[in-house]
Amino acid sequence: MRLAVIKKEKCRPALCAHECKKFCPVEKKEKDSCVNIKQSAGIDETTCIGCSICAKRCPFDAIKIINLPTIDESQITHRYGKNSFALYGLPAPREKTILGFLGQNGIGKSTAVRILAGKESPNFGKENPTKEDFKNFFKGSEIIRYFESLKNKKIAYKPQNISELRTELIARDLLEKCGKKEEIEFLAKKLGVEKVLDNKLKNLSGGELQKIAIIAASVKNSDIYFFDEPLAFLDIGERIRISDFIKEKSNERTTIVVEHDLLILDYLTDYISIFYGSPGAYGMASVAKPSKNAVNSYLEGFLKEENVRIREKSLSFNFTKNAQLSGTKITEWPAFKLEFESGFKLQAEKGEIYENNCIGILGQNGVGKTSFVRALAGELEVSIKDNRKKLDLKLKISYKPQHIIKKNDEKVKDIIIREKIPRKTILAFRLGALESKKISELSGGELQRLEIARCISKEADLYLIDEPSAFLDVEERISAAKAIKDKMIEKGKTAFIVDHDLLLISYVADSIINFIGTPQKEALAKEPCEFSKGISTLLKSLNITLRKDKESGRPRINKKGSVLDREQKAREEWVIL
Repeated sequence: MRLAVIKKEKCRPALCAHECKKFCPVEKKEKDSCVNIKQSAGIDETTCIGCSICAKRCPFDAIKIINLPTIDESQITHRYGKNSFALYGLPAPREKTILGFLGQNGIGKSTAVRILAGKESPNFGKENPTKEDFKNFFKGSEIIRYFESLKNKKIAYKPQNISELRTELIARDLLEKCGKKEEIEFLAKKLGVEKVLDNKLKNLSGGELQKIAIIAASVKNSDIYFFDEPLAFLDIGERIRISDFIKEKSNERTTIVVEHDLLILDYLTDYISIFYGSPGAYGMASVAKPSKNAVNSYLEGFLKEENVRIREKSLSFNFTKNAQLSGTKITEWPAFKLEFESGFKLQAEKGEIYENNCIGILGQNGVGKTSFVRALAGELEVSIKDNRKKLDLKLKISYKPQHIIKKNDEKVKDIIIREKIPRKTILAFRLGALESKKISELSGGELQRLEIARCISKEADLYLIDEPSAFLDVEERISAAKAIKDKMIEKGKTAFIVDHDLLLISYVADSIINFIGTPQKEALAKEPCEFSKGISTLLKSLNITLRKDKESGRPRINKKGSVLDREQKAREEWVIL
């Protein structure tokens, strides 16, 4: 089986010399038998020989030629037209369990969700599929019974893209279209958004809007629930709260969850199906595996049941963390205060910075983590013993802000050359595929990858990186964490990382700064402390415990009330890593 995928938004026949057609060996032998160019290029997959010359010659990187020797065209579950993305396989949901989908962006997870939710019909790669095609394709499989029962089931669906909800509509009015008033009030209080029910949807924060979307899906008395990326924009405490809520709501019901936070996905689900392939070109869904086994297989990069390697190298969490005070002290900051017109006050304890150290910054949304980092960067005035001034750490600082501006028509390639981003970093963040794009054309994830790469490529003593996991999929998050960690070890530098993904923080951080207090009112930034102590402080406030997985070394959340959970709490041992 051979796939020829053309990215229509990149293909610009009016601006090139039609290199795909000009250099194609099939075209040289037989005119117009392989490449056809109109408004965009088209490639005949039956005559294509898989040489990939067209892909290499294309000046806009618009073509992908993929050879799939172990599968054929009859195994396509869904395809978005000729020379477009193809999905192979479809995981079968199990009754009264929570099934998770794990994989990169653009690999078919949301497509599978829409098909299983009845929002989209599988076409099996055909223009006009029939009922017979449907029966023949799924004949003898477990999933046929699921589809047969779907017509008698009530479906609740929380979409991935919640930005579409940002309208003039009042939150309460939206929810009352979905369920009863009493149930809405109950769920809003349970999720902590009862005070914003009378606000316009467009004025809600990302976390508030996410919760409203979850309530809209949950308030329906449904048989099957779909939650596509329900934890985006939420801090770790809220992720645990939403996970517990979904577990409770899903009791005795079938639930499917797509999520990029590996730690929480493992905690939330019973089974996980891994999606792998080539983003934007094709995706394949594995059979559902118990959550622990699935996550470990994903980190290992090898799916035993499918006999497929999805990554060249495995990802291990079994490494030694640097002691908090190891290395040479390079600077310190004094205790300071920050006060804002909104009334929010942040008190920061004094701290010291040592070389070859990564400091994770943890806390709820709205407790001043970003403001603290901006103060260290010298962007904000602080109060030190009643004197107002900007901090000067006497260090060369590289800062990646939380919110990234993309109104820029400069090309990625020009930035790579000008800022001398090393080849190793280009490969780690897959920037090669973005070179022909303008900054303004990048997606959220693409822009995030570029900005992290720019930040760690600069010559500096201190790197301040705010929310590097935002918009990134699992693979990209782990690659980013590894690249940051490698840079600090390689150059003996120091980094502060603000993030809500505990797995990323566990991978990269040697020590922790905890932020405690009341969001939007007042908070305290504690001095840096040893990793286990810092994580334990956070976990105790959340009433959860972590243990180390024996196979991969990754942290896992103990099920609440389990033997391990009770034993660790009895010993005041909130984390074992």
